[in-house]
Amino acid sequence: MHSAHYLYLFGSLFSLASPWTLAQTASAPPESNLRIRCDLPAHLEIDGADAGLLEPGVWKQLLLPPGEHQLQAKPQSGSGLWKRTLLVSSALPTQLDIPLRAALLRDEVTRLGYWHDSRTNLIWAAADSGSGVTVSQARSFCRNLSAGGFQDWRLPEINELQTLFGGPADERGFRVVAPLKLTGWSWSATQGQEPAENWTLDLGDGARASVAAGDAGLNRALCVRQPSLR
Repeated sequence: MHSAHYLYLFGSLFSLASPWTLAQTASAPPESNLRIRCDLPAHLEIDGADAGLLEPGVWKQLLLPPGEHQLQAKPQSGSGLWKRTLLVSSALPTQLDIPLRAALLRDEVTRLGYWHDSRTNLIWAAADSGSGVTVSQARSFCRNLSAGGFQDWRLPEINELQTLFGGPADERGFRVVAPLKLTGWSWSATQGQEPAENWTLDLGDGARASVAAGDAGLNRALCVRQPSLR
């Protein structure tokens, strides 16, 4: 196709009522500047308009005007929502994977107030204390925590914390196997290298540090519990 035909096609697409145009993967025009796929069957919306269906693992080609666009993906079955503001360039193509499964799990964990790790049978609070605390304050925070209908929370041992480390980094840079909301390092109940120290864990890189028990700083309380034996 000659360049003049491309310009005509480009102008025709943008004369439509919708601000963006979809194209089938097999016949995507060279002007397509966004490739998008999802890990679950989902309905896609762009700037509040229906953009069709996303099949798991299948790339969808889109042509969008340069600039910011609001994207939303909703599962075909069940509830939940993934959304993001995406900057699209006319010069550089953009490729986007939508982690809808993780987004739905995050919503579920937030709703419940906890996450159950089937590997260890430990139950973790959905979020840490949100601000710096000392070890004493961290223990008190967990003792007084009421989340998910439970009140038997405690400060975890360092080896228990270590089981949470792994997987890709989240939007805050933490590598956690569950969608927990973390805001800093996590205190453990395990004594550190010195009597007045406790071990902390950075769930960003998995590093441990022995820190003075009275040092709040970036240290948080992430609480844990074990299911009651019946």
